[in-house]
Amino acid sequence: MDEICAAAGVTKPVIYRHFSSKRQLYSDLINEVGDELCNSIRDATEKAESPHQRVALGVEAYFRFACESRAGYELLFGSGPRRDPEFRDAIAKIESEIADLVSSKIEADLHEAHRSFLALGVISLAEGTVRRWLATLDPNSHPQHEPISYEESDAHLWAGRVTDLAWGGLRRIRRDGSGLSQRM
Repeated sequence: MDEICAAAGVTKPVIYRHFSSKRQLYSDLINEVGDELCNSIRDATEKAESPHQRVALGVEAYFRFACESRAGYELLFGSGPRRDPEFRDAIAKIESEIADLVSSKIEADLHEAHRSFLALGVISLAEGTVRRWLATLDPNSHPQHEPISYEESDAHLWAGRVTDLAWGGLRRIRRDGSGLSQRM
């Protein structure tokens, strides 16, 4: 709390007037950062003029968030908070909100459970790729948790590849929800 107070330029009594504990502060921060991510995806996808563009803009918003808010991304998707039941539940709620948002943007005549499954797949694809992309960064030129300019990074290339893969799969889903593959 001393470090937080010093960074914020306030005293502990001021912090404790707003937050009853460090855990509440951390939980509120998780929720605020989660809202930022959800809002950035929502705002981006609402500008889309086609389903393909909706996928592209949503994936781009996710990668942009990871670039420009690396500390926030790590707060949400790093392993630390996921080990604590209280914080794990808060993050699961955020992931569920993102999945609901993505699911609502999938334009296909599918059962809601199938649509939700597809949304989780798209989200997992993006999260796994962002993690891998972050792991490839040179720590000397991109210190951990420091923001990175989306436009100046190669994140847009990775986002484009995720978009291509996600769109390629989504556009092949048949309206009856059965997909194209047959059980062996």
